[in-house]
Amino acid sequence: MEILESFMPRIGIEKAATLLSRREREILNLIINGYTNSEIAGLLFVSCRTVDTHRQNILAKLGARNTAVLVRFAVENCTCLGLTPC
Repeated sequence: MEILESFMPRIGIEKAATLLSRREREILNLIINGYTNSEIAGLLFVSCRTVDTHRQNILAKLGARNTAVLVRFAVENCTCLGLTPC
């Protein structure tokens, strides 16, 4: 478990909630509900590259090493982040 914890973002949840823009929270919500970049792009009428840029920005802001870690962090803290996993 300690190994897994070492990959988790080191940012407090309160800080995380304020760092993300509305659009980033919207995209993060779709990510945690299993949507691909292509599907998100279609839903939001943006390019796949735009979605990828938002995803990279979310990872950087939250200090997550990869999308799997990001999803775990977001699901565990969805209420504080204003997300609604299915």
